[in-house]
Amino acid sequence: MPEGSPMNENVQTRPLFGLCGVVGALILLGWISKAMLVVALVIAFVVFAHELGHFVAARITGMKATEFFLGFGPRLFSFRKGETEFGLKPILAGAYVKLVGMTNLDEVEPSDEPRAYRRQSYPKRLLVASAGSLMHFLLATVGLLVLFSFMGEPVVRGDRWEVANVVERNSDGSMTAAALSGIRPGDRIASIDGASTMEWSELVDIVRDRPGKVVQIEVVRDGANFFVDTALGEDDQGRGLLGIGGQKSTELIKYGPVSATTKTFTEFVSMVGQSLQGIWSIVTNLGEVASRILSPPNDPNANDNLETRPVSLVGVVQIGASDQLSGSERMQLFVAFNIFIGVFNLLPFLPLDGGHIAIATYERIREGTSGRRHIIDTSRLLPITYAVVAFLAFFGLGAIYLDIANPLGF
Repeated sequence: MPEGSPMNENVQTRPLFGLCGVVGALILLGWISKAMLVVALVIAFVVFAHELGHFVAARITGMKATEFFLGFGPRLFSFRKGETEFGLKPILAGAYVKLVGMTNLDEVEPSDEPRAYRRQSYPKRLLVASAGSLMHFLLATVGLLVLFSFMGEPVVRGDRWEVANVVERNSDGSMTAAALSGIRPGDRIASIDGASTMEWSELVDIVRDRPGKVVQIEVVRDGANFFVDTALGEDDQGRGLLGIGGQKSTELIKYGPVSATTKTFTEFVSMVGQSLQGIWSIVTNLGEVASRILSPPNDPNANDNLETRPVSLVGVVQIGASDQLSGSERMQLFVAFNIFIGVFNLLPFLPLDGGHIAIATYERIREGTSGRRHIIDTSRLLPITYAVVAFLAFFGLGAIYLDIANPLGF
């Protein structure tokens, strides 16, 4: 094609339009919710870190990586450094690193064959294939250490309660007493007219007995006590109304270096077990999971059992951006997300990383003590691979639909 032809110029401007589209989508997301934008960028970073693990491991072991891209689809822009092309693609649903000779089906230049993945020793292939999950586990470990050492672990206290939400208006449209007095979620109400309200039932009894009366409320916020006077509302049955919902109070517990390290190990092991249990629950209840995915919008039964309710990246963004989550709870979500993705990727099925680990392990067993290299015929595994891809696509797209049509109540 001639250098200056209109068609050539059109082809060259497509990546620019695509890049503008990605930037525009991020700006739109930030306009809708800054919290959602932050969570989406964190997820993009986690995806990038996964592939960075593979890339670094490949470089350490001497394998050749020809591409390292964030996203899928046509190239938006790229640059070459050494033997690797780095770049960005418009569909930011993942990333990939392309290694030379991953299977026997890949065509490899004779000069690159010694550096092909399939020609490397078992320990090297094992390291490269598992490096993505190892990166997730590293991020989770760092997150747990930060949580326990600096941010504090949120621990529920059964002997205290706090304000969970504030109702803005009464049924007649007037402002509630809680809204007028400036009470916020996270506040504690210590007393009303001098009577203790340490128990939720105590507050309910006191408020119900004072319909329409002006009361003095003692509020505890960030460790400081202050008093507000407000007139309680009244319901249709003549009972007093304040306009709040309550929940058990949480306290942030911080640990010293030794305790934080021990706590990190035990919590990491526990969350790995929870991830395996969650995956097993999905697999053993496929019918129920499918019925949830196919549920109509605003179905009250779609979220009644979270053990069999898949969550997509859309759902993770929704949860992470919720105003009801504290910083510590968001860190817990970050840790849980990394551990689950790390564990899930180790399942022994292609195209997951665990499938490549299983193949490398099988080849090592077949080699035995002969020392002769055995390379499996990957074409025989293609039907299973296609089935796994179809399964993941169905449940992945279904989970996205579910998170949009029946979002979790966070």
